[in-house]
Amino acid sequence: MADHYDDYSREELLRELRLRDRRPRFGLVWERKEIDHEKAINDDFVALDYDPNLSCGSAPYQNLIIEGDNFDALRYLRMTHPGKIKCIYIDPPYNTGNRDFIYNDRFVDKEDSYRHSKWLEFMYRRLQLARDLLAEDGVIFVSIDDGEACHLKLFMDNVFGLSQFIGQFVWKSRQNQDNRTKNGASIDHEYVFAYGVSLRGVDRDHEQFKNPDNDCKGGVGKREYGWVS
Repeated sequence: MADHYDDYSREELLRELRLRDRRPRFGLVWERKEIDHEKAINDDFVALDYDPNLSCGSAPYQNLIIEGDNFDALRYLRMTHPGKIKCIYIDPPYNTGNRDFIYNDRFVDKEDSYRHSKWLEFMYRRLQLARDLLAEDGVIFVSIDDGEACHLKLFMDNVFGLSQFIGQFVWKSRQNQDNRTKNGASIDHEYVFAYGVSLRGVDRDHEQFKNPDNDCKGGVGKREYGWVS
């Protein structure tokens, strides 16, 4: 539905803004105003350098390996491969507070009151780029554990749309029973969220989805496909 904001007076626009600010929102909201959200990204675009010593054959190459900051890599790929990627896999920092996640050049620890907001802003900037890379029949998979799983689901509904949600898969990541939480629960699994038009868009007979060495975690669990952050 088209709006008529151009015809509004200043007082009418202010009234609409106040109504919007008071209107409750359903979904995930994080504290962007309280964190330096621009620190989730690099200020300058970093161009890629071609390394002939690590290349095989002649261009154009069927496969690319990009080493560097994932935000820079995604920005570059959005310039060269927009809407062309059939399958993306992301293994992001899990934000456990155990020196596994860097924001604004510093590790985010468990005592940081804005730990979840910083993680969400970090993910938001990158998944927006990943969304632009997906083909119309493409799918994206994102791994996560219990710590951010509920946030990630609401977050990806926001970025990709609830209608694009395919499923939440449980991946058994451990065989032992020693990985216990502070409350004594034994956790042996993680999750993989899938979004896209349909899994029918993925060639499940492709060699990369098989499990030739009979790994008990399966071919997908070995993280052999797509883009890894």
